[in-house]
Amino acid sequence: MRESRSFLTVSVAVVLAGTLIGSLLSGDARTAIVSAGLVVLVTQLPLHFLLRGWRERNDRFMAAIVAGFFVRIAVLAAAVVVFVVPGRVAGAPFLLALGGFMVGILIADATLESRRLRSRSTKAAEVSAS
Repeated sequence: MRESRSFLTVSVAVVLAGTLIGSLLSGDARTAIVSAGLVVLVTQLPLHFLLRGWRERNDRFMAAIVAGFFVRIAVLAAAVVVFVVPGRVAGAPFLLALGGFMVGILIADATLESRRLRSRSTKAAEVSAS
């Protein structure tokens, strides 16, 4: 459960940091950045938890990566159609923020997963050494 809370905390922190930095911009850009942050949190957090079980199994690891990639592409396309095309938000700040938040959360996810796997292998090595 600790890994889930860590991912949730880091993801929200990434979006909050980006939103705080974006608060220095004009009203339209600020709205676009907040919207992008909400889109990323609403889509990427459930995606992480849905694919977590697949990532833990060797036979489904690549399927989890591919599924995550295609879902992220679908989110980008849907966000463009729902937010940018009708002019609800400024296009450039929204897309930059959306991409930045997604990449930031992906890096956080990979870092936390790597740390979890490394601690698991260290514990296994300690148990086999005893």
